[in-house]
Amino acid sequence: MNTLAKPAGPHLVGTVAFELADAGRTTHVATSDQGRRLFVKLWYPADGSAAKHRRERLWEQLRHERHVPAIVKLLLKPAMRVLTNSHAEAAYEGTAGAPRVLIYCHGLIPFASENTMLMEHLASHGFVVVSIQHLHQLTELRALQASQSKSIKEEQSRIEREIRSSLRDRRAELSREYFRIASNTNRIVAARSADIGFVVSELQAAMKRIPGVDHAAATRVLGAIGLSLGGAVVTEFSKKNWNQVRCVVNLDGGHYGELQEEPVRIPYLMLYSEENEGVNDVALNAVRGIDLVTNTIPGTKHLNFHDISIIYPLLKWISAIGPADPRDAVRRRNEIVHEFIRGADA
Repeated sequence: MNTLAKPAGPHLVGTVAFELADAGRTTHVATSDQGRRLFVKLWYPADGSAAKHRRERLWEQLRHERHVPAIVKLLLKPAMRVLTNSHAEAAYEGTAGAPRVLIYCHGLIPFASENTMLMEHLASHGFVVVSIQHLHQLTELRALQASQSKSIKEEQSRIEREIRSSLRDRRAELSREYFRIASNTNRIVAARSADIGFVVSELQAAMKRIPGVDHAAATRVLGAIGLSLGGAVVTEFSKKNWNQVRCVVNLDGGHYGELQEEPVRIPYLMLYSEENEGVNDVALNAVRGIDLVTNTIPGTKHLNFHDISIIYPLLKWISAIGPADPRDAVRRRNEIVHEFIRGADA
C-alpha cells in the first residue's frame, strides 16, 4: 500500500500538531516530578488550497519519538512510507462552520495518529478531531508495573485466562471483576481523563493554531471517542463531565477507571470486536434513560479497529486480526462511528 484510501466526506483534510504542558500536575501518576506533557494533533476540514500543502506520511511522528525502540521503528518503516490524505497546516474550510470538536483517546501505549483513517474520515465530514497523547506514558506504565504486588498480578492473570474460555454472560461478570481490581490501569484512566479536561480548557487557544479558523466562533465539544483503554478514558471523562460533551464512542474498550459505579448520562456507542463482544454487558446494564447503542463488527479482533490491520494484512495469517476483510472492517467502523455522532449532532 502506497496511499491510504480517500475518505468519504466532501472536504479535504488538514492537520496541525503541538505540545501542551499542564504545569499543575505531576509528570505521571507514579512520580512527584511536576509538569504533565501532552502531544496533541488535530485533523480538520480544509479548503481547496490544501492540495498545495505537504501530504503527511502515516504515523510520521514516530520518526522523532525518542522512546520508540529502534527495532519497532524498523518494523514500522513500511507504514511510515504510506501517504495519508492529511495536508499539514492547510487552511480551515470556512463553509464547515464553527469547529465541532471530537476528542480522541488512544489505547494503552500507542500514539496520537494510531487511527489516521478514522480521523480523516471524520474530518472530511466537517468535524475537528483532537487526539491526545501523554508523552510519559511508557515511563508511567513501567513504574506502576514495578510497584504492583505479585498477588494482584497472579489474580489478574487467572481472571484473564477464565475470561478467554467463558461464554458471553460469564465473560461479562468476570470482566467486571477484572476492571475492579486493575488498580494501575484505573489510575492511568483517571489521569488521562483529567488530560481531556485540561485540553478542553485550552480548546479556544488550540483552535487558533488552525489557519483560517474564525477565532470569534464558539467551539463546542460534540463527542469523545476512545479505542481500547481510550474507550475507558472517554467513558470516565463523560461520567465526571457529562455537561461538557454530548456523546461517547467506546471502540472495544473495557470499563476501567475510578468511577466504575457512576452512571453514564449521555448517548453512548459501544462498538465491539467479535473477539470481545459482551465484556461490558454488566456495566452497560446500569445505563438508564439515555440513548445506548451496542454493535459488533463480525469477524473482527481487537486490532481490526486499528490502522495497523490495513497496513499489515499478514496479521490475519498469524491470527492477530480476525477473518473479516481488514478494509471492510475499518470502513464499517468509520461508518458506524460517523452515523452515531451525526445523530447526536442533530
